[in-house]
Amino acid sequence: MDSLTHVVTGAVIARALDDKKVGNWGTVAGLAMGIFPDLDFVLGLFNRQFHLQYHRGFTHSLLLIPFYSLFFSWLLVKISKRNSFWSFYRICFLVLLSHVLLDLLTSYGTMIFSPFFEHRFAWDLIFIVDSIFSGILFFPWVISLFWRSKAQWFCRASLVLLAAYILFCWTEHHRAIGLAKGFARNLNEPVLDMAALPQPLSPFRWSNYIETRDKVYQGFVDFRGKGPSSPGGLQGEIGLHYFPFFRRWGNLSGIYQPPARVYYLSWQKSDGSPWVRKALATNGAKFYYWFARFPIARSVNSKDGRHRVELTDVRFLVPSVRMPFVYYIEFDASGKIQSEGFMGDRGREK
Repeated sequence: MDSLTHVVTGAVIARALDDKKVGNWGTVAGLAMGIFPDLDFVLGLFNRQFHLQYHRGFTHSLLLIPFYSLFFSWLLVKISKRNSFWSFYRICFLVLLSHVLLDLLTSYGTMIFSPFFEHRFAWDLIFIVDSIFSGILFFPWVISLFWRSKAQWFCRASLVLLAAYILFCWTEHHRAIGLAKGFARNLNEPVLDMAALPQPLSPFRWSNYIETRDKVYQGFVDFRGKGPSSPGGLQGEIGLHYFPFFRRWGNLSGIYQPPARVYYLSWQKSDGSPWVRKALATNGAKFYYWFARFPIARSVNSKDGRHRVELTDVRFLVPSVRMPFVYYIEFDASGKIQSEGFMGDRGREK
């Protein structure tokens, strides 16, 4: 979940509790705890791999939340001069817990048992930036700032409505998984993994994934039952023609299909190249495969004595729109690594 939504969630929880013992310091605690786990973004200042390895790790650990809550409650007592440790603890604990739970709703993956267990858990229900989700929290919170006598009830109602929205997304996710299972039954090969991941701008849009021994299948569905988007795609739907983000996502026209007409793209997990096999044996590729859910590898260029292999996680791939988290490894003719790293980063020269 985006950091702004986490911060607003913290403020909403604090106002919903409305603990008179801490007063406005409760909101301060909620805001601070809402952003604290995402302070691990500083890891990205070093390099992309370091960030991927530790982001949503120890600061997002369910095992460490009680200890974080103890420390910050003690700190808030010292700063506020209010001797209400357990009032602060309740706010800190609930907001930190909400942060982890909201991140679990997305498909990025959260290491909730860090530092003892590095598996990334994901419930795949909400896109990482969901305007409906954020709006359910943001507008009642803003209203509560002006209508203070009813602030607690506005914020409590917001949390109840949020739970209803999450339940709705769960039902849509269940439908998407059912659609993926229907496609998988027609494959003449064993299925290793399956997922339905939320998509931007609409809770009705999902991307389905079916992994077999040799391939990853990807299909985009829109449960509203509409056909391909009109010219201009998403831009026409939301009426925001002049923002680069929406112009880029406007290229999705025709990708999302009604359930009965979903077309599945097929991605070969490996092209069989000897350079791909060599790349997959490197530490960089092993790390990437730890992070990725649906990785594919291909040899993309061999010239001037250099051989380049690119690794892509189909989970983040949207044709014609985005292909983030691409990792490359370049070899010389003798098989020695010349450079490697994430696209957009400065490669680590050997």
